[in-house]
Amino acid sequence: MNEPYELPPEDSEYLSAHYPSKWRKVTEGGGKHGLIIEDFLVPEGYAIPRSTLMILIPSGYPGAGLDMFYFSPPLDRSDGLPIDALASETHFGENWQRWSRHYDWRPGEDSIVKHIEFVAHRLSKEAA
Repeated sequence: MNEPYELPPEDSEYLSAHYPSKWRKVTEGGGKHGLIIEDFLVPEGYAIPRSTLMILIPSGYPGAGLDMFYFSPPLDRSDGLPIDALASETHFGENWQRWSRHYDWRPGEDSIVKHIEFVAHRLSKEAA
């Protein structure tokens, strides 16, 4: 893997405070960057209580927006109902379940913090 990229200090501080020793930056050829948070708490309504969350970090972040999110192992609803707009993708040498969920990115206002809050909100809404 290539040298890690830099995150804004506010993002690193938030990650260190909320996910100490559970987050890491990853990079692979072609300049693809990601953020991995291990042991990410999944709300009630899913078959497993925790998974690993991955967020792709685009070139130009934080001006360029974050979009979608990924889990490994994949998430299933505990009631067996399907979850829409999922796909399987390989990134950083691992298979991930892609959740195709979007919002309008506001440069200068939105950040990894907002994106993680978005992930938690979407997970809760999907299992309701």
